[in-house]
Amino acid sequence: MLRFKTLYLFMIVSLWLSLSPAIAAPNLEAIVDTSRLMLGETLTLKLALSDATAVDQPDFTPLENLFEVSGSQQFHSTQIINGRMSSQIVWQYTLEPQKTGVLTIPALTMKTSAGNLRSQPVQIVVTQTPVKRRDGVRLEATVSNPKPYLHQPILYTLRLYHRGKLRDLEPVLPSDNVLMEQLGKLKQRRTLDNGRQMIVAEITYILTPLRSGQLEIGPVKMKALKQNNNQGFGGSFFNFGSDYRPTTITSSPLTLDVQAPISHPWLPLNDLQLQHKWESDISQPVIAGTPLIWTLTLRAEGMGGQSPPQLETFVQSNADFRVRSPKPEIERVVLSDSKTPVSTITQSFSLIPVNTGTLSLPAIRIPWWDVQNQRQAVVELPAQVIQVKPNQNLMMPTNVMGMASSAAAPAVQTIVNQPVAQPMFFSQAQYAFLIMAVLALLIALVQSRTNRRQFVAVTPVPKTQTARMTEAVFKKRLAAADELAEIKGLIQEYAHLSWQTPKNASLQAIAQHLAVHYVGSQPAADLLQELNAACYGKQAFDLGDWKNRCVLLLSRFKEKKRLKQKAQVVFGPLNPA
Repeated sequence: MLRFKTLYLFMIVSLWLSLSPAIAAPNLEAIVDTSRLMLGETLTLKLALSDATAVDQPDFTPLENLFEVSGSQQFHSTQIINGRMSSQIVWQYTLEPQKTGVLTIPALTMKTSAGNLRSQPVQIVVTQTPVKRRDGVRLEATVSNPKPYLHQPILYTLRLYHRGKLRDLEPVLPSDNVLMEQLGKLKQRRTLDNGRQMIVAEITYILTPLRSGQLEIGPVKMKALKQNNNQGFGGSFFNFGSDYRPTTITSSPLTLDVQAPISHPWLPLNDLQLQHKWESDISQPVIAGTPLIWTLTLRAEGMGGQSPPQLETFVQSNADFRVRSPKPEIERVVLSDSKTPVSTITQSFSLIPVNTGTLSLPAIRIPWWDVQNQRQAVVELPAQVIQVKPNQNLMMPTNVMGMASSAAAPAVQTIVNQPVAQPMFFSQAQYAFLIMAVLALLIALVQSRTNRRQFVAVTPVPKTQTARMTEAVFKKRLAAADELAEIKGLIQEYAHLSWQTPKNASLQAIAQHLAVHYVGSQPAADLLQELNAACYGKQAFDLGDWKNRCVLLLSRFKEKKRLKQKAQVVFGPLNPA
């Protein structure tokens, strides 16, 4: 009988213990998604606080000299499994190592409700060369010609291999001693890589070297958002609804052997063409003082991103012509082979002949280097000869007039380069035309001002109405928002449309605006302060409870508005116009 009672008591105690919620010991754990990476890449650090409440933020002072810390996020979770309740707060950070070698993430300390807790140290290895990642992601950089000439454009191609778990790709390109021009958009395709299906994201640039000799093209970084992989990184307990996290992939550096210029000036190209066009017919004599428009077009095939030849250096003012040269138009395209850039420089010059007789413009010669045939070449435009006759409306010098009226002079044709005399005198018909043009301009000006006054008098000024966001729309968007940044933007938009705060005003500024213009706005200010602190990871945050209180507070605002109208008490309006 005694044995039966003892066994019965043991079963009751065991059953009570199995049904009672187990309470785990508070713990602070540091977890990284990779322990080996290349310099320039990033890793994700998750700091998990279990079964305790944070009193202060994690202290990252020990990481300052070893890592660049960014991308702070904070998550909360509570689980009950087999009667065991556990709660957890997780801080997620993106770390970028600042040097190579074996680096240690030291034990991090946090002040909690269970006292000061410390995480365990974590060691990682940072190398100068690419590391084979567990997720199979890698970035390759290739060039079309490792031995280009100075200023000769080559193709620089980036290929990112991944398994479809990356998005928002953003390359960070090198800029030292090179010019980079994007060639087309990023393209993605599927391929087999070592027997595995992979996605290749490919983008190509035109690279122009700006220095000769050994030129190292540093590693290229590819920033992206990577889909969380719960396996091997804390399990699903660490996900907390965050589907993507920042990551950085780095390529190996490349070295170019840039060949020095062979001649000066130096212009390496595949082909160079120079064409010209006169808007006037210069095969016939032109009148002195009349502007002549001369357009030069230079087409450079295979030109890099450096500055093109300056055409104005070949067409300048001299004793025979005054020249005006507006800025050139430069068009840059790529041939159908998708690899050869072409620059077309078009510049129009206004030339005014100031002398009479036979005038000429010197020939234009532009030397360039033919990279395909490895030889020096020259494109040339022949000299331009222009016959200029005097302007009959201009007063001519007495010596020229005497020669023209002398009857005793022998009949010998003589070409005289004579400057055009100044000042200029108009004929009677030209004076009459000028007076009529001035009168017409004055009449048009008076009529325009009269019409403008009439239009202002009869046209009503439209009343501007400020767009509003309805409470239903706000509630719907708030319920669908999961990210703190998205909720913050929604609050800023609602405050601007409903309370006339500045666009993208800070949460603190919105709270101050409510305190000045609305009675009983302290609960709203507290809500905004909680959201602001959560955005910067300064305190624990229950998103569902915050949303409920926000919707309830919005309803109270509307009730207070109706009460104020009934009591006819003058306060700041809820929606000031």
